[in-house]
Amino acid sequence: MLANKKLLLILGVLIAFISTFANNTGIDYLSNRFTKPEKYEKVNSKFSIANYLKIAENEYIALFIDPKTTSIRVLDKRTGYVWGDVIEKEEAYLSLNKSWNAIAKSAVLIEYFNERGIMAVKGSADKNAKRNFQILPDGVSFQVTFEDIDISLNFSIKIDKDSLIFRLNSEDISEKDKFSLGSIVFVPFLGSVPEDELDGYIFIPDGPGALIRYSKSSNYSNWFEKRVYGEDYSIENLTVPNDLRAKRPNDFLREEPKVLIPVFGIVHGVKQNALFGVINSGKEYAAVVAYPSGVLTDYNRAGIKFIYRQKYLQPTSRSGTGVQVVQKKKNNFDAELQIFFLTGDDADYVGMARYYKENFADELFGKPETENKKKILPLGLTVIASDIEKKLIGYNTKSITNVEQIKTIARKLKEENIDNLKIFVEGWQAGGIHGNKVGKLSFESKVGGKKGLISLLENSFQENYEVCLVDNVVKVGEKQINVNREVGINLSQSSIYKERDNKDLWLYRFYYLNPSLSSKYILEKSEKLTEIGFKNLALQEYGRSLYGDMRINREITREETLFMIEETLNKASKTLDLYFFSPNSYAWKYTKGILDIPMNNSQYLFETDTVPFLQILLSGNIEYYVPFMNNSFFSKTSILKAIEYGASPSFLVTWVDNYVIKDTPLWDYPSTKFEDWFMEIKRIYEEMSEALSPVIGSKIVDRKVLESGVVKVDYENGNSIIVNYTDKPYLYEELIVQPQSFLNFERKSINSGDDDL
Repeated sequence: MLANKKLLLILGVLIAFISTFANNTGIDYLSNRFTKPEKYEKVNSKFSIANYLKIAENEYIALFIDPKTTSIRVLDKRTGYVWGDVIEKEEAYLSLNKSWNAIAKSAVLIEYFNERGIMAVKGSADKNAKRNFQILPDGVSFQVTFEDIDISLNFSIKIDKDSLIFRLNSEDISEKDKFSLGSIVFVPFLGSVPEDELDGYIFIPDGPGALIRYSKSSNYSNWFEKRVYGEDYSIENLTVPNDLRAKRPNDFLREEPKVLIPVFGIVHGVKQNALFGVINSGKEYAAVVAYPSGVLTDYNRAGIKFIYRQKYLQPTSRSGTGVQVVQKKKNNFDAELQIFFLTGDDADYVGMARYYKENFADELFGKPETENKKKILPLGLTVIASDIEKKLIGYNTKSITNVEQIKTIARKLKEENIDNLKIFVEGWQAGGIHGNKVGKLSFESKVGGKKGLISLLENSFQENYEVCLVDNVVKVGEKQINVNREVGINLSQSSIYKERDNKDLWLYRFYYLNPSLSSKYILEKSEKLTEIGFKNLALQEYGRSLYGDMRINREITREETLFMIEETLNKASKTLDLYFFSPNSYAWKYTKGILDIPMNNSQYLFETDTVPFLQILLSGNIEYYVPFMNNSFFSKTSILKAIEYGASPSFLVTWVDNYVIKDTPLWDYPSTKFEDWFMEIKRIYEEMSEALSPVIGSKIVDRKVLESGVVKVDYENGNSIIVNYTDKPYLYEELIVQPQSFLNFERKSINSGDDDL
């Protein structure tokens, strides 16, 4: 068995070196993990406002409608560009069937279920829809009745400065018994583009951000559809394998990226025209959708789907088999989508990020910090203290890195002049990472116990580094909770859990706690940790996983969970500095730092580029760390990407060698021994510190791909960084950027008043 483990470890190292070699050949930067250079081709609108009724206007935009169909046109008065949906004479429209003909010219699309649970779609321009409208002082309200299915909606479209606000209140939805509303999409074809008719792309917040550039129709098997803030575990099936739409098992260390922010975008001509959608209400029941050309129609299109009902598995036997049924009770929320019309420098993904950051700063980040930030690149070091270990009979707790060893690790790094060290301790609780009882505060004696951790805290004050305890009160193993009392319940009245495909694993199933208990435990632990002197707490899953609890007569909706989480974090953040792992945007205003920041999109075939939309948003406001660099993110290309994205380095370490933890749930970490990684941590930190120290605490204000594999990032403080992923030198003005390297400089030193300043 030990020989097999060593063989697996050797194979893992070989794969890593092969990956590193591939990166150094300069091929990887051409993949959809990176960003392609722009063409900046001039585009002109094909739409006219002739025969459309003007409804409202201001100094920025004018809104027009076709009362016969509910189709809309938007004139951007700053540029003269007209936004629309489809033109009846164009080839892509003529290829649609009658149902999609109507949907394409509709102000709202609905998905609905019949009494047998079969889903169908209709648009407000449908021949069986009765349409009435009323002009408002700043817009229009539509009443649409789908007479053949007895569903009616009353929604409004209003002008607000450079945007349109679409709103549907929950009480303005009417249904009869046979048919029920599944979801709605406002203006499903607004901004749509047939194939590669013009230069531009769809922006989606997949991971750090992704682009879908307009191209000829392809036979993609699916489209992009992801829930904002991730799946709702109280209804969605989590046990289906191969859920990444790819032929690989659901059995790996890194999960698929989630949608952490409630936005999307469409660009018609880079730096010319764009629309940028932001969900103001109903985020927790929304999904971002994008359809590349060739999926359902020949149009590239995107939008927001507001979900009122879903199907779920209703068990019919003890074995877990069952039938898919439609949820009876409609999700009760008001849907509001605001679409901004952007021009010039704002009309691309960078401009969208800047615009969102400037106009939604209070919602995203809360009040600005007044304290002085360290202008030194932080190093995040997660140390595993203990975990459970399988024995011939039962299991025990194994010490992996005790308190004195953590002090030694800190001392060695401090001796190398790493002056902004943050140590995150996992497995400090009695029972370790996967054995602690999540409902109580405890300390593992084999690591040093409560006294040992307090001594570590005191040592951190003396030696000037930070200690942060890591806790997880959301996703846990069955040894950590009372499954009958503490686990969340889904709509099928079954426990909420997620499984890995490999059932030979010791821990292949993880349960999700009742969300009210998770919040309760965090507040209780926060209070006790504060009393004994701790100042930092890192929360895994909490702030990232958003789900309700459907226990009969004690239901907690997803909306109520969101309110509970924000209330909990508001209280906890008053006494502790909080860190999160890839949190949703509602947690940002309560965080000091973000660990495990997404660095790649999901890499679906139709995603053409990865872009750092998320990092542009966070830069200058919240520090953020890359995924563990010794877990497949340590190649030269990966380091350069971290520099380009302005992310801080992060490592996962243990005191012992990996073969020592072969019988713990941590067996699949390839290489974590601190002694093995010490010099590499030092080298990577020094390289990244050299690159990023001049821009610590500054906001990213622009980013441009100068050519394939060469990216320039501009910061608010006047500094820029050029990253060259290629194997050839790159000349930028009088500066030379060496192959597989970076160069930072002050823009004013080579420019004297141009647009880069």
